[in-house]
Amino acid sequence: MTIQRHEDAELFWNTTKALFLQDPVRHTVAITVISQLIEVPDSYRGSMMLTVHDNDGGLLGALFRTAPWPLSVSALPVETHAEVVDYLLAEGIETTGVGGPRDVADPFTEAWIAASGQTIEQTIPMRLYHLGQLEMPANVAGEFRLTGEADVAMVGGWWEDFFAEATHGGNPESGEHDVRKALEFGRAIGLWVDEGEPGSFAVASPPRAGMSRIGPVYTPADKRGRGYGAAVTAQVAQWAVDQGAEHVLLFTDLDNPTSNSIYQRIGFRPVFDAVEYVFADRHTLEA
Repeated sequence: MTIQRHEDAELFWNTTKALFLQDPVRHTVAITVISQLIEVPDSYRGSMMLTVHDNDGGLLGALFRTAPWPLSVSALPVETHAEVVDYLLAEGIETTGVGGPRDVADPFTEAWIAASGQTIEQTIPMRLYHLGQLEMPANVAGEFRLTGEADVAMVGGWWEDFFAEATHGGNPESGEHDVRKALEFGRAIGLWVDEGEPGSFAVASPPRAGMSRIGPVYTPADKRGRGYGAAVTAQVAQWAVDQGAEHVLLFTDLDNPTSNSIYQRIGFRPVFDAVEYVFADRHTLEA
């Protein structure tokens, strides 16, 4: 078995696309993130991309990370985990966490903490949902519109608030930076506006491989309980369908029963459980 590190996102995609495209739903994160890395190269602060090959050069699996987010291991078979862990440790590659479907993220994390001595600081249980029959919420005050240039600073602030509230480490760049890069990639950033005042936002990625993923979705605390989040999510889901998406997906935090029930009411159905593990201390072993 050999492991190859890639510095160029397009070359990495050319090597791995047949693997990822076998199941665009399972590999939604990989397809979306790698597409944005190719199309908008300065979207992320840094990236690390690996492919795993058999002794004849055949592709066995792949993983990647965009700093400071966890390793994404949806396409990494369990039988490759031990050698990948050894490679990461030998190369001194920083590993702040692991994310992906539980059937691969759980065993990879077990292998990593056994070999590295790191411990888990936080476990974020998630569930991937797939849109079935979209049901637009009724009787929600306000209307939908897409974000424009005048909204970027405000949405950027909310973007930062979302990541500070929903994830372990906040946002890798400024919220305004990420909003601008999302728009450059072609993401729809929808706003729900009530009496001229924005109350919630939701983001949908442009379809790639017939798949569009929604997220983040955020409503400020003082505007919750009014249906804004459900309404804006339904609208960006419709946008994705109108753009040609066959699969409209979103992840939810299983520790938030409210959001899980809301998304199911507008037509999303569970696909599989996923997880994000955050490690307590960053690995700093020198290569």
